[in-house]
Amino acid sequence: MTRFLGFVLIFLTIFISRAISIEVTSLEAEKRLEFSELFPKRICDNIYDQSNFGVEKKLKEDVTLKNYFNLKRINLDEQKSTLSLFLDQRSFFYTEPKLNLIIFNSLSDDFSNEMSAINKKVIEAKTQKIVVCEYDLNKSISEGKFFDFQMTFQDSTKVESNVKPKILIFYDGTIEYVYYDEVALYNISDFDYKRYPFDEQSFKFVIYSKIFEKVSFRASNKFKILNDEMREVNFSNISSPGWTINQYIAYPYMETLVDAYSDYAKHSITTEFLIQRNSISFVFKFIMPIVMIIIVTYFTVFVPFEFYRISVCITLVLSLVAFNLVAAASKIPNMPYLNVFDWFIFTAYINAISVLIITFVESIYIGHFMGYGQRDILKIPRDEKTGLLKFRRISWIILLIILITSTLLGYFYIYK
Repeated sequence: MTRFLGFVLIFLTIFISRAISIEVTSLEAEKRLEFSELFPKRICDNIYDQSNFGVEKKLKEDVTLKNYFNLKRINLDEQKSTLSLFLDQRSFFYTEPKLNLIIFNSLSDDFSNEMSAINKKVIEAKTQKIVVCEYDLNKSISEGKFFDFQMTFQDSTKVESNVKPKILIFYDGTIEYVYYDEVALYNISDFDYKRYPFDEQSFKFVIYSKIFEKVSFRASNKFKILNDEMREVNFSNISSPGWTINQYIAYPYMETLVDAYSDYAKHSITTEFLIQRNSISFVFKFIMPIVMIIIVTYFTVFVPFEFYRISVCITLVLSLVAFNLVAAASKIPNMPYLNVFDWFIFTAYINAISVLIITFVESIYIGHFMGYGQRDILKIPRDEKTGLLKFRRISWIILLIILITSTLLGYFYIYK
């Protein structure tokens, strides 16, 4: 019986611990717009040569930046305490009147058939919101052609871009700074894991400009539409393996600076989101096996000692130790406090050790006080072992009290 029970527990532990949580998504990546210069290269080069918006490195007039970004993926590496935000595209733009004049002057002397065809295309489109030229963003800023707004991910440890950012010039004089395929890394050492694996985590990231004078932020119309669509689909367009996004808010924010910068304000686009861990896989792989071991361990006290209960108890304790060390390895960093998972493990150990101690005490009582061996006790009439039967009934109640007390203590310690 002992070998069979041990085999079943080990098989159950291995089988459940290898269960795989599969997340399926049918979401497609956003189709990135591919721009090509509408104007001939000579016209774009002429516009570039006449542009000098970043030479003075200080804004003379108020500028309102209209922002947009598309967050496509959230990835948490809890062992390394890092959060990675994958942005498919990020951009901000404003209309520069002087650029409109530069474009007009560059086209006024060009009467070629090519420019006539372009003008006809603009008239047919009934809009001047058309990309006409594009430039390398980093190069343009370093040469002082366009203003450097020093956009920054606040408190990030690293920001990488897999595609060179660009500056787009529109027919109406709009300048757009466009970043593609970015990854922003953050430290998340302050996450609260007390309720792991049933925890919720909140996070805020801020994109702001280090230019604190004459700059303000607004959400672009495209950004507002995207946020509305995200709410309609419950944020399922953002991939978050292992987590469910319950709340996602992005809004412009102004923070007044103090001390030496008291006359200035920091404008930003602030994003807050609340994520909840997908705990169903943890329940089946970790919690349920522990609960089953606790139940089986407790009910072994109803097995008479003479039916090799001590061997069964030792097998259950060893199974719990093996499960804890091998199958139930936590994926979160070591914390200076207990969480829900620790509570389950602690309750299981208390229950298992208590049953084992009661079994040892009963074996001592039978051997030293009654003077019988494990096999001899089977032949003793029931009326001659009333003391033993009374001890067993008391032990059932004591073990139940221990189990309930350890469970309640863990609950109130973590949840209160």
